[in-house]
Amino acid sequence: MLTYHDRQLHLNGHALAPLAYGVATPFYVYSLDAVLQRARAFQQAFPRAWLAFALKANRHLPLLRALAAAGLGADVVSLGEWRAALAAGFPPARIVVNGNAKSDALLRAAIAAGVASINLDAAEELPRVVDAARAVGRRAAVAVRVNPGLDVHTHPHLQVAARGSHFGVPLTRLVEVAQTIARTPELAWQGIHLHPGSQLLQPEDWHAWGRAARAAITRLRAAGLPVPQVNWGGGLGITYTEEPDPTPADLAAVLLPYVADLGVERHIFEPGRYLVARAGVLVVRVVQVKRAWGRRFVAVDGGMNALLRPALYGARHRVWPVVQGEPNGPATVVGPNCESADVLARDVPLPEDLGPGDLLAVLDAGAYGATMANGYNARPLPAELLV
Repeated sequence: MLTYHDRQLHLNGHALAPLAYGVATPFYVYSLDAVLQRARAFQQAFPRAWLAFALKANRHLPLLRALAAAGLGADVVSLGEWRAALAAGFPPARIVVNGNAKSDALLRAAIAAGVASINLDAAEELPRVVDAARAVGRRAAVAVRVNPGLDVHTHPHLQVAARGSHFGVPLTRLVEVAQTIARTPELAWQGIHLHPGSQLLQPEDWHAWGRAARAAITRLRAAGLPVPQVNWGGGLGITYTEEPDPTPADLAAVLLPYVADLGVERHIFEPGRYLVARAGVLVVRVVQVKRAWGRRFVAVDGGMNALLRPALYGARHRVWPVVQGEPNGPATVVGPNCESADVLARDVPLPEDLGPGDLLAVLDAGAYGATMANGYNARPLPAELLV
């Protein structure tokens, strides 16, 4: 996807340098072909499932329109994401609503439009969903987000189904909450939502995910409740290195046998990162190169304001020069913000003659990049381009 031709870095055949002539740096560039290729791989691996793209990962409207046209649904967690999903053309019947603090306005809008599912995050949320359904005069489709207490191998900030997490209904209360939904006239019972966490790469975590789903379904069926739907959430990660990523086919081979005999009619997945991370690049411009403390610091015009992940999670991103050169020395790439945390990458190989005005590409930045961008130090948000 990213290759050099005549020393110029190209994203799926499009040279990056000319894009910087008419767009101020920093800016994001996404490859639509790369996103759709991964979406097709997911659909092939799970032919009985439908995909609800997680807008939290990327909400660039032209990209969303393309995903909606390709038949995907959407996963939203706010009224703003709901409106973006509708503007992109996702039908309400293919949208799921998540989140632990859904606004009343979001609940009313989604239920009135006939959303696919409100994924209940807590027993305490039930009265608000019922009130919203009554207010709009329409029955609400509701699933329960289960928290089975999984300790998966990912950053602590990305563990959302662990013991003590503020997300989801504990497994011990699942049957009680599901029975309440099933006997409430304003609600239509859908099944379970089980999102274990983000950036999962290890098959042992996938097995734990499958076992948790089986345990939840078995409890519900023992209580006489059918489980027509399992929403698996997202979770499949990427390596952020040259190493190959796990594939949806790998995930399917692990997950599906756990529920194959339990009569689940519908499967939903909410991929975000896996579809868009590799497809996106953040382009920044070198402001100055400083040598101090025996190190080389390359200061660029976009840092934690444009890409928060390194500061927030300690995430590592590769950095390549837009014009190819001999990578004969390590450098620390730092942003322009007044924080010691404003470091995009440490000890990355960059050309020795790199200087002011040169362009760098921060790789694998298509997920949780622009959606987390901020106005710190009164800096403008980065532009986004789709090629």
